[in-house]
Amino acid sequence: MQDEAKRDDNPELLPDAVTYTTLLKGLGNSQDLYSVLKIVVEMKSSLVSIDRTAYTAMADAFLACGSIDGALCIFGEIIKQAGDNKDLRPKPHLYLSIMRAFATIGDFDMVRRLKERMWPDSVGSISRSAKQEADELLMEAAINNNQVDVARRLLRRIVNGKEHFSWRSRVGLVALKVETLSGFTNSPLRPHVFPQILLNDPVEKYMIPFRESRPLGADLILENVAMRFLKDSAVPLVNDWGSCVGIVHSRDCTKMDSPLLSMARPPLCVPCSTSLEHVIDLLLREKCEMVVVVKSGNMYEGSYTSSSRPLGVFSLGILSEATANTANTHDECVPGAAT
Repeated sequence: MQDEAKRDDNPELLPDAVTYTTLLKGLGNSQDLYSVLKIVVEMKSSLVSIDRTAYTAMADAFLACGSIDGALCIFGEIIKQAGDNKDLRPKPHLYLSIMRAFATIGDFDMVRRLKERMWPDSVGSISRSAKQEADELLMEAAINNNQVDVARRLLRRIVNGKEHFSWRSRVGLVALKVETLSGFTNSPLRPHVFPQILLNDPVEKYMIPFRESRPLGADLILENVAMRFLKDSAVPLVNDWGSCVGIVHSRDCTKMDSPLLSMARPPLCVPCSTSLEHVIDLLLREKCEMVVVVKSGNMYEGSYTSSSRPLGVFSLGILSEATANTANTHDECVPGAAT
């Protein structure tokens, strides 16, 4: 583009801001710091009008190359020029990008200062997710700076304001580190304690007999038994021969005029000798509330066979009841932990 513009004496062929920012993104992704520096110098010495988007692309490219100093230089230049040109005021995205870099190296003070300045100095609205990430990055900076108490307080605030997060996410991995360093009694995530339950015990020891689970007929219409699901989050279904043919979860009950079997999930079956730990893992992995305990079968098949007669059921509700029943013991034995 430059060669043809020079040859034809046509300035319209010269690269513009979009061309340069596209180059910066590619060079940043390939972590080519030398070329990023070269493009930045060229942009500043050209006639290209450098706007907020172009400045942000420069900073992002430096960060992608691991050059925090380079990104800070660009950031300082934006803030300085924004005093005369409000259109150059950075968006929250740039603050968060720089905060991520400082959080990784444990520079708590810098992350805190950037978080404080993001509200008055940035332009545009700050979304709820951006606010949450700012708190999460502050916690990450604290734990990477060995400020465990500070990180624990921040995690408690994050847990109270966030519905859920994945343990595999950035905040989840940081939270896991905070949990590990905090110890069980100081955990801000309020773990459940089951002093009367051993995870290595067979599930048969904690199940309830199948009849006591009060299974429903598979051909019943939801409208006729809807009240049952206000109390129980999962109910087993049986056919005319007493075989378990499905599990209905209350959250799946969406059609009042339909038979229960149409909303049921295939029953998860486990042998009676399966350890409680494996059963809990299975329930969490499959996002189910209940398993059917049988004499024979394979817990990984998830299907019910005629050779596997139902002995009982085990559910997360049973586990919750164990927590409630041992709450007093828990509070006495483990101060500071909550049920």
